[in-house]
Amino acid sequence: MDKNRARLFIPAAALAVVAFFLFVPPIAQDETYHFFADSRTVWGIPNFWNVVSNLPFAAVGILGLWELRATFDRVLFAGVLLTFFGSAYYHLAPSDSRPVWDRLPMTLVFMALLACVVSGKSDSRSNRWLLVLLVTCGVASVLWWSITNDLRLYILIQFGPLLILVPALWFVRDARYLAAVLAFYALAKLAEFWDRAISSGLPISGHTVKHVLAAIATYFILRWRLTAAGQASNVNTPYQPAQEALC
Repeated sequence: MDKNRARLFIPAAALAVVAFFLFVPPIAQDETYHFFADSRTVWGIPNFWNVVSNLPFAAVGILGLWELRATFDRVLFAGVLLTFFGSAYYHLAPSDSRPVWDRLPMTLVFMALLACVVSGKSDSRSNRWLLVLLVTCGVASVLWWSITNDLRLYILIQFGPLLILVPALWFVRDARYLAAVLAFYALAKLAEFWDRAISSGLPISGHTVKHVLAAIATYFILRWRLTAAGQASNVNTPYQPAQEALC
């Protein structure tokens, strides 16, 4: 996204947030949220499959931190790695106090991904400030929910970036990866919604499937960022005649 689009993004996003809060009443956390279909204990680990199904997040997060060095990417894949710890911690003993640690790292992923889309390949100072602003909003959304029990801001933080990805498919390079991100995350949310229905027909629950599908979505984010980093490297590499390159 060029600088003009980036400048338009902040006021447009602010207007969307204001409109959402004006027309949508407070959304409280569902009291049945913590009752998942699969609560089996295996090898002494309660809710075993909902815990261990977070391992793919750790794999993607570590690989992203290993391969990429840009500020946006470091924040994004640190968020993916921390999602493994936060979600596993929550699912060991689901309760009202633990979702904070599950949701905080996810906001890093959502906001850093949005910053990547808005800023393009540039890791300039102004774009890093945009990243700071977005991450701050993400963290604030979780704190707002934990204090007020109002999920509206968190819902905006979670689904707003994904909605922005839809028009972004027309101007972002290698958009096929972002299309895969959207597809797998949509499937993950459907699996989460049909938690008990999937559990009744399969040996695993919908929530377990949700973790795996969401992790696959982060893998396609990784593929997109690796491709972008490779393209930037090719652009920045000075031309060498064939004979010099062989020396």
